[in-house]
Amino acid sequence: MRRRFSSKFRNVPKMAAVGFLLCFAPGPLFAESSEHFRFDLQTDDILIVDKYQDIRVREASGWQSREEKNRIVLKVVGREADAAVLAGSFFTYSRSPRQVGEFRRDRDFTSRFKIRDNGHYEVSDRFVMPNLRDLPAFPDRALKPGDEWEADALETMDFGPHKVKIPLRVRYRYTGPAELDLPDGTKGSYDRFEYTYAFQQPTKLRQFGIRAISGTSACELWFDRKAGVPVFDSNRLIYTFHMQSGRNKEMLYRIDSYYRKTRRTSEAERTRIADDIRQDLRELRPDVAPEPNGPRPSPDGTRPDPAPALSVRESDEGVILTLDAILFDHNSAQLSPAARSQLGAVAKIIGKYPEREIRVSGHTDNTGSNAYNQKLSENRARTVVRELQNKHSVNGRRLSYRGYGERQPVVDNSTSENRRRNRRVEILIVTE
Repeated sequence: MRRRFSSKFRNVPKMAAVGFLLCFAPGPLFAESSEHFRFDLQTDDILIVDKYQDIRVREASGWQSREEKNRIVLKVVGREADAAVLAGSFFTYSRSPRQVGEFRRDRDFTSRFKIRDNGHYEVSDRFVMPNLRDLPAFPDRALKPGDEWEADALETMDFGPHKVKIPLRVRYRYTGPAELDLPDGTKGSYDRFEYTYAFQQPTKLRQFGIRAISGTSACELWFDRKAGVPVFDSNRLIYTFHMQSGRNKEMLYRIDSYYRKTRRTSEAERTRIADDIRQDLRELRPDVAPEPNGPRPSPDGTRPDPAPALSVRESDEGVILTLDAILFDHNSAQLSPAARSQLGAVAKIIGKYPEREIRVSGHTDNTGSNAYNQKLSENRARTVVRELQNKHSVNGRRLSYRGYGERQPVVDNSTSENRRRNRRVEILIVTE
């Protein structure tokens, strides 16, 4: 969703990525007649988009690469006469160079905007996302295979406090039903569209050394008419930043996106998942069976037993498994033998939820400097992701890590016991 550049790309400004593409068609499965296409999102629908970007950058020093994955969660919070009102959460992850290392969670964005039934957007300038808007825009007439049309669209790029708006003229072609292979190995027949655009946009970004931006795009998109949501889109982009120095920067993007519409996970369903995980952990590791309400009192009732090394709790985003920091050596991101054993149990649990995103976060107490705690928490979270991916074959595209240092304590740091509780790694199984 958002293109971000590492320090390796120091001469290229950080900017918003080509935004997500939403296309919907209500009604029954495709029939051999012409059809009107319209967006179809109703209150309490949730659209989840998993986007993967393979990015190549060519400049004077040669080629560099970057890989990103983004998760977009769009909740329909209301309807107007001809529009859906959405609250969006955009989560960005990256690794560089491509296919090397683990995905790091970079930044999160929120937005609130409208999508008209014909595909046009209304987005306030105070929001970065979505930054590719009005695409696709459907005509008012019915379409049959082979029909073509043109419509306006807009891309916005944010350079610090400066927003560049690039008007687009997009050419569409409806090609009819086509077979599509899905990630789960199944096949389906969906409505297919092709669209292209090109632009040349002068800028006033002298402080960034950019005099103009140009680009071309060739894209395909498939729709599930029965579900009323897109299934997959594939975008191939070439963007060129024309620098004042004359040394242009060319960026090549291969972007594949998968879509899934669902309804909000109920509290009862999330509780059921958490209870199932607790039961599975008891069976896998009875010596560290997690307790939902903290450590149990000792038989004489005078003091609690030590807290289990694994605990399970619910959150607004899903179900969290917490690993105690005692599973790491002091001031170290190296896993202890006990930690490796625990992560084996965690990997089996994760395997039961193959469609769920997994976010790993590291946390510390307030001992030490902010910079030290931030680095330690990040290294511990990355170590856990690496162990799950390399030792237990968990798909790396599902995994990401982020360090929070001391910023998210579960209790105050006033006692040694509380500080111990704050030193932890959390594994979130996302349900929203």
